[in-house]
Amino acid sequence: MTIPEVKTKKQAIKVKCPECGDTHSYHPTYTEYIGYIRYNTATDPFLGLELWYQAQFKDELFWAYNNEHLHYLEQYVVAKLRERNNPRYMTMVEKLPAFIKSAKNREGLLKLINKLKNKSLLKHTI
Repeated sequence: MTIPEVKTKKQAIKVKCPECGDTHSYHPTYTEYIGYIRYNTATDPFLGLELWYQAQFKDELFWAYNNEHLHYLEQYVVAKLRERNNPRYMTMVEKLPAFIKSAKNREGLLKLINKLKNKSLLKHTI
């Protein structure tokens, strides 16, 4: 996804889902960036739209931006051996919340990830 530079404020922005092709029109709020999680829901940092892939896991919010991000998180959770490549630089994996890194949550997270993947498949069949 490419976000073009916006020099004027738009009244509405059309957003098309790359998976199913649905198009919706949103009215941007133009607020200063305040983070990924607002009001106990994960949002896109650019448009402030609620993320499709999100669900509560125990007392935490699990979320992914898209199919690729969800797949990456699944591969991390399922991995038995998690090695650090370069201790001088922080990668996305090292910034993950502790509940995702915890081996005791592996089974529960994999069930949740499969539930989110099925949610996507269900939308495509409707």
